[in-house]
Amino acid sequence: MAASLKNYEKKYAALEEIVRHLDENELSISELLTQYKKGLTLVQECSQMLDTVETEIQQIIEEVRISE
Repeated sequence: MAASLKNYEKKYAALEEIVRHLDENELSISELLTQYKKGLTLVQECSQMLDTVETEIQQIIEEVRISE
């Protein structure tokens, strides 16, 4: 789980960096498009990671309820 968290944090930091670059408005159109695509990929990856964690948490909650 710790490795997943570090991986998520790295991806999120990369996404923040891309957003910062996009906000600066100093990129060419092709650079904007490249950064935008990278950003979308990172958003999808982060979302999948969060979905996985949410599923794991739901399983833990169910296990606790069953054992009570």
